[in-house]
Amino acid sequence: MKLSVKKKIIVPLLFLIIMPMIALMILTYLNNNKIINNYETVKVNTELNDLLTLLNKVEKTDVNKDFMKEYIKSLNKKNMFIIENDQFIYNTILNENINEDEILTCIWEEKEMSNGYILNYRVYHQWNWKIGLLIDKKEIPLKNFSMTGNMLLIITLFVLFSLEAIILITDNVYKPIGILLNGYKGILLGNFQNKIDIKTEDEFGLLEDVFNDMKNEIANRTNKFIQMKNFNEDLLRSISTGIITTNIDGKIIKYNQAAVDIFEKEIQSKKNNIAIIKVLLGQIMSTLQTEETLNRVENFQSKEEDENIYLDITTSLMKNMKKENIGVICSFNDISNRKRIEDKIDRIDRLASLGQLTAGLAHEIRNPLSGMKMSSQVLKKRVSKHLNETDEKLFDANINEIDRLNGLITDLLDFSKPNLPRFQVVNIYEILENALQFSNKIIFEKNIIVLKNQETKHALAYFDKGQLAQIFLNIIGNAIKAMSKEGILKITVSKAMMIKKEYICFVFEDDGCGIEKENISKIFDPFYTTYETGTGLGLSVVHKLITANNGEIEVESQVNVGTKIKLYIPIYRGEEHEEESINH
Repeated sequence: MKLSVKKKIIVPLLFLIIMPMIALMILTYLNNNKIINNYETVKVNTELNDLLTLLNKVEKTDVNKDFMKEYIKSLNKKNMFIIENDQFIYNTILNENINEDEILTCIWEEKEMSNGYILNYRVYHQWNWKIGLLIDKKEIPLKNFSMTGNMLLIITLFVLFSLEAIILITDNVYKPIGILLNGYKGILLGNFQNKIDIKTEDEFGLLEDVFNDMKNEIANRTNKFIQMKNFNEDLLRSISTGIITTNIDGKIIKYNQAAVDIFEKEIQSKKNNIAIIKVLLGQIMSTLQTEETLNRVENFQSKEEDENIYLDITTSLMKNMKKENIGVICSFNDISNRKRIEDKIDRIDRLASLGQLTAGLAHEIRNPLSGMKMSSQVLKKRVSKHLNETDEKLFDANINEIDRLNGLITDLLDFSKPNLPRFQVVNIYEILENALQFSNKIIFEKNIIVLKNQETKHALAYFDKGQLAQIFLNIIGNAIKAMSKEGILKITVSKAMMIKKEYICFVFEDDGCGIEKENISKIFDPFYTTYETGTGLGLSVVHKLITANNGEIEVESQVNVGTKIKLYIPIYRGEEHEEESINH
């Protein structure tokens, strides 16, 4: 901003007054600095010469040497030292940055010190002493300032007095201009109520009328603009969709609170924030280049491990009244819950289709297996007298394999057509204890430590008792199988809220081998297993049973760290569930 007329007068006058004062003060300061420097140097040299004269009068004896050494110490001089045969026998230098080797080097090479100190010393050859004093150059300006302080005070008071006098003179001459400037600043701050009143009948009086008319017109237009602006801001603040607007060059010029909330509440990671901003800006630039509306779904890692945030992103061109492109508007929604529901529905549909297929195959295979087993048993009985030990083992192996296949068929039938749950009020801790009792043998064999943490005393759930026991047995069995000997299985029970419903949450956490991140989505698929002898149906059945009983299951895992399975069991809610039982 250009200088006002008032400042154009005040500044030069102050410059003419202050500059000579500053020049005089600088010259005085420099001259005093030189005088103090010379004085300190002469003072130190005089003290050193007096000491040398005193030493020359003393006889060269060890007693006198110790006496003189103690005498010098009693002087209690700052920055003083005594060197005997290149060894410091006395040193009062307080600055830790001053190295004794540097002092010796300066003495040998007869050069000045480079750390802000002046070196002065004398040599006493009788005892091969070098007695020295350092002058701290930093202390000289302080002494100088104390000498010139009164002059500084007088100059400052004179400048302030001159400034006040100049201001009083210019105020009377240019007061109308100041009133107009204040009115202009009031308009910038949105103050349209105060009327400009100069109280003169000259040109400033005419300018007052024009200024007041202009202010009223600006006030009317500003009110209309503020109303429109507030409406747009209320609209952007109220919607849950994240909105970002850019100019024609792709530079962000506006964003709403919903966009910030998506970043902070869902992503909450500097690395991921950068990633999502890159994706948004990339789609914005694509819209600017193609001039087409784009809609994409992108996923990002959330603040929770092994969870993704899905954003539905739409970008389109913004146009002005003349239909000219002025930028891009980018809107994005968090559709993570919708994606999770879609994934669950897709998984359930996939499992249902596989269930129908496996049910048909199981029935078709089970009948021939029954005939094969019966035939093998009859044939073995008929020819048992003629069988040797090897042939008998072959028969037994054949019958065992048929039984194993029959067990697999049973698992397939359990997976394809599990019994409909019979909802009842069950004690979760009782069922959990029974499941641990049934698993006690394998727990003992592998020396597994089971740690239970009951964070809630609420023990009643609304579930099928037998199916809940089967779920616990499968999960405990899988956890023990994943752990090596002397592993730890932690079981935590607490209350939890999920999708606005209250559940009892069971967390089974082992320290076993873990699951690869890319394989976690497959663990509920039938026949998926990492064990040679497994059928891959255990967790598939668990998933079917938990969803049939209106529960939820989540899995988190890290390789070589362990696996955490969370079961959300519907909590018993008294009369509400009793009415459901009557309706069923």
